Order: sequence, then C-alpha cells, then structure tokens
Amino acid sequence: MPFLAPLAGDPDRWTTATTVDLRQLPVTGRWKVWFEVLTEFGHSSRPADEQTADGPVWRRASVEQTVPQGLVTDLASVPVPLWGVIASYGRQTLPAILHDAASRELAASAAPASARRAARRDADHLFRETLRQSGTGPVRRLLMWAAVRLFGHVPLAVVFLLAVVAGIAALCLGAAGAGAPWVTGAWIVAGGAAAALLVLAVLLGVESRPAAGGSRPRWVPAAVGSLLGAAGTGFVALPLLLPLIVLTTVAELVVGAGEEGSGVRAQGASGDGPPATRITYASPG
Repeated sequence: MPFLAPLAGDPDRWTTATTVDLRQLPVTGRWKVWFEVLTEFGHSSRPADEQTADGPVWRRASVEQTVPQGLVTDLASVPVPLWGVIASYGRQTLPAILHDAASRELAASAAPASARRAARRDADHLFRETLRQSGTGPVRRLLMWAAVRLFGHVPLAVVFLLAVVAGIAALCLGAAGAGAPWVTGAWIVAGGAAAALLVLAVLLGVESRPAAGGSRPRWVPAAVGSLLGAAGTGFVALPLLLPLIVLTTVAELVVGAGEEGSGVRAQGASGDGPPATRITYASPG
C-alpha cells in the first residue's frame, strides 16, 4: 500500500513516491505554520497494474486517494500544548497531508450528511493505516487516530472536552476539600456530558454508502464503536498528559514572547515574493 507519484511527462502512470516537496508559507499566526504541497502524490491499496524494469507502475485510475499540487496544509494539526508528545511533522507527515486532502474534499461535498460521515470514518481509518505503514508506533498511532476521529465531529469534541474538564475539576475540588455541593455539581456536569457524548455517538452512527448499493441511511454499530473507542482513548490519555500540556503551554508563551503578529515571515522569505523555504520529505516505501 505505497504512496505514489506521477511519472515525469506521463501523468497517467504513477510509481512509488520517493519524495514530496513542500513550501513553507509566510508565518502569520503565533501557533500555526502552513505549507503548500508542490508535488502531487497519492495512495493506493491496489496492486500495481504493470511491472517495468524501473519498478511497479499504477494507472491513474488505480490511485484511490490523491493530494493535489497546491494544497495548503498545516501537516498534522497538533495543538502546540501537545507538541511535547506528538510533533506536527515526522513519520506522520504524508498520512496527515493525505487526511487533510480527504477532509477538504468532504467539507466541499454536497453528499448527504450520512454519506459524509461514512466517508469520514473511511478517511480516519486510512489515516491510521498509513501511519502504521509509515512506521509510526502503536501508541502514537492510536492517539492520533483518536484525535481526528473525535475532533472531526465538533459537537462530539465539545461534549468530550466538557466531560474531561468537569471530571478533572471534580477530582481537584475533592482533593482541595471543597464543599460537597461543588464536588457533586462538578460530577453531575461530567456525568451529563458523558451521557450526552454517548447519545451523540449513537446519532452519528447513522451512515449511508450510495456507491455500495442503496443510499438509505442505516445505523452502523462499528461507527458508534469507533467514536466511543476514540473517546475512551481520550478519557485515559488527556488527564495523564495534562501536566505536560500545562508546562508546554507556559514554556511556549515564555519562549515565544514577542512573536505575535503578521509581520513574522518564514525563514528564507524576502520581499513580497513566495518564501524560499522548501522541505522535501522522503516517502515511506
């Protein structure tokens, strides 16, 4: 299941990608850096259409997912407080860009919501699979998959965060000896948010797959299970990572003091032209 790139001068024939070129764009925000994809690439789980002296070759029709030249991406959309655990680049670079391209396509799609949910689950699963192919470890792979699975559905993410914050607040209030009404109230909020998360996961489990025959939406237990599995992963991981999140945030605020504003530009940029910074990533074989 390799990453692929079109052969020079023959866009209908693709071979295993060896590098993908990115260009860092002007830095206009404190905690976000954007890159432009300079070379089209894709991914396929299908076997090669032909074998040549230079290696296997796929026809364009066999390339199942593509990333267009010119796509703007922030690589893996990892919040700054989590950079101490998972960087926005590395083994996850190409899988993250591929997932970004699929997410943009879904956002622009006119398909029914149930069909978009099914396609989103497929994209999230492919993200996890390509992370495995790129050599990403099982724990990092699980955390990154859980993040895109949860935060691909904004209402679910909001309720999840509310449940985590309320649960941590209840524990802290209890440890600090706060009054019983405060502790009880925090636990009620946490429990209510957890119940709401369960309800939302069940509702989001309604999917449809017109291409597979029949566009009628149906409830898919596997879809609910993946959402609850991602939430469970988050409930375990986030409290454990909280001290590191706080320390990383404080450190970044101190170290990055004075970098706010749109006047900061990518290293190598000059004048009003495009930044000169160019990054070439080797593709996993």
